[in-house]
Amino acid sequence: MSSKSYGPYYQNSWALVVGINAYKYVAPLSYACNDADVVTKMLTSELSFPASKVIQLKDEEATKHAILEHYIGLTAKACDPNDRVVVFFAGHGATFNGLKGPIGFLIPVEGNPKNLNTLIRWDDLTRNADLIPAKHILFIMDACYSGLALQRAVPAGTERFLTDMLQRPARQVITAGKADEVVADGGGPQGMNSIFTGFLIEGLSGSAADANGVLTGNGLMAYVYQRVGQDNSSNQTPHYGHLFGDGDILLRLPHGQGFKQNLPPDLLVKSAPEMPEVNKTTQPQHPRPSFANRSGYGHPADPNFGRNDWSDKLVQYRRGLNLSSESVKALSWLSVIFEPVSNQTIELDIAQKVQQLPKQRSERTHPFEQFMVPRNMITTVDSLILYEDCPNQSDGWLCYLRIDQHGNIEYADSYFVLSESNGLRLFNYVQLIGIIWQLLYFAKHLLTDAGYYMGTRLLVNLVGTRDTILADFSEKEGQNHEKWCQPFDPLFSTNRNLSCHDPNLQLQYDFTIGDMDESMSSKLVKSIATKLGLAYNHQSAPRCFNYNTEIFPWKQFLYDRR
Repeated sequence: MSSKSYGPYYQNSWALVVGINAYKYVAPLSYACNDADVVTKMLTSELSFPASKVIQLKDEEATKHAILEHYIGLTAKACDPNDRVVVFFAGHGATFNGLKGPIGFLIPVEGNPKNLNTLIRWDDLTRNADLIPAKHILFIMDACYSGLALQRAVPAGTERFLTDMLQRPARQVITAGKADEVVADGGGPQGMNSIFTGFLIEGLSGSAADANGVLTGNGLMAYVYQRVGQDNSSNQTPHYGHLFGDGDILLRLPHGQGFKQNLPPDLLVKSAPEMPEVNKTTQPQHPRPSFANRSGYGHPADPNFGRNDWSDKLVQYRRGLNLSSESVKALSWLSVIFEPVSNQTIELDIAQKVQQLPKQRSERTHPFEQFMVPRNMITTVDSLILYEDCPNQSDGWLCYLRIDQHGNIEYADSYFVLSESNGLRLFNYVQLIGIIWQLLYFAKHLLTDAGYYMGTRLLVNLVGTRDTILADFSEKEGQNHEKWCQPFDPLFSTNRNLSCHDPNLQLQYDFTIGDMDESMSSKLVKSIATKLGLAYNHQSAPRCFNYNTEIFPWKQFLYDRR
C-alpha cells in the first residue's frame, strides 16, 4: 500500500457479507445464513453502514466467482482512502499443508475440498486487499482454517488517540478458530447464531466498547476472543491480529455520533491486552523516533539523558561562600516538551513565526497565559530557536525555546528554575510549576492557531536531579493562615531525607490540546506538582501552592522572574 495522507474520519463505509448453509459437496450448516442476516442488520442499523453499500451473498449466490467478483469490485467502490470496509464470511474453511506451512481456504457454496481450484485461497484475499484504497479493512471469518501471519500492531496496555488510529492504515482479521478445531454451528448467546457470531453481535451492540463508548476493531476482536475461548460450551479459540498497518478500524463512536468530518473531541483509546500468536518471521516495524527521543529525552536512566546540541549550550550560576557567582555548564535543568501525536499533518511557517512570536509577550489577561518568549533567535532549516544569552559567557544560554515545523516544542531552563549555593543544587518549586503552567497555554495557542486540536503528548523532564533539593515553596498564607516551612527553616522536618534519589525525572501526559482549558490545566499541573513533590519525599500537599490549598502564588512567581 502506498503512503497516503488519511483524515480523522470515514468518507464511506462498505461491507461484503457472505453466509452459506446449503453446501453442495460438504456438510450443510444451520445458522450461517442467520449469521449473515444479523451482521447485515447490525452494520446498517447500528454501525452507520448505508444499506446500498452492504453486499450480501447467501447460499446459491455465494459462488467462488461471485464472492471474488464482489470482493475485487471493492477496488473501484471503496476507492476513497478514507473509506472503511468489513468483510464477513460464515461458512466452512479448510487447511492444507504446503511446502512453506499450512495454507487456509474458504469454501464457497460449490466448493469441493477434493478440488482446490474450487476453493478461495485466503492469502488471495489478503494480497488483493492491497488493491483496495480504503485505509481500514476488517475481515471477520466465522470459519476454521490456518495459515494466517498475524501480529499485534501496538504493544499491549498502551493508549492511543482516536484520531491517530483513524489516520493510520490497517488490515485486521479475526477467525472463529484454528485448523484443528471444530467451529460450533449454533450455541450463540442469542440462540439463533453460531457461538462466534453470537458473541460478535454482542460485542458490536456495545458490550465491547470502552468507557468512552468507542468500539474499535481491536476491542471487538479481543472481546470475542475472550468470550468464545472461555465459554463452557466452546471447543474453539478465535485467532486475531493485524495483517498490515498499525491503525485500527472504528466501529462505534459515543452516543451514536457519525464518522464524517468534524468528529467529536479527541479521545484516548486503550488497546486490547490479549496477545494472539505472532508470526516469528514477520519483520517488526521501526517507526521514526519521536521528537523527544531524537532530542535525547528517551530514557531517564541514560547517563546522557537530555543531552543535545541545544541543551549543551545551557549554563547555570554557581554561588560560593564569599557570595561571588560564576557561570558554569549546566548539570541540571528543566525541559518541557510538547509533541503532536495524531497523524494530522501540521506544518508551521517558521519564517512567519520569526515575526510573530516576539510580539506575543503579555497580551493575555491571566498570568498563566503570559509566557515570556526569549529575546534572541536563530533559525535552522526546519526550526526556530529563541534563547536568552548569558551575560558572563558569550556562547552560553540561560534558557531556550525550540519550535520545529511539525509543531514539536521544547523549552529548556537552567536559570530561573535552578540555583546552586555552597555545593547544594536546588530546583525552585514555584518557578518549575509556574513555567510549566504557562507553557501549557503557550503550546495550546501555538498549535490551535496552526489548526491543530488533536492528541498531544507532554513530557516534563528534570535533568540531573540526583542529590538535588526541592526549594522555593509558596510564601503566602493558606489554610488557617498557616505557611509552609521553607527547606532550611529549623522547623522543617530536618530528619527527613529531602534529596532526590533518581538521576533524572520524567513525567508523561497525553491530552487533547484543543480541549485544554483552565480546569484541565489546573488538574494537570496539580498532578505534576504532586509527583515532583513525592520524588523529593514530600508526602503532603504540593508546597508550591499556598498552604493546603490549590491557590498558586502567581505574584511570587512573576516577582522572582524579573
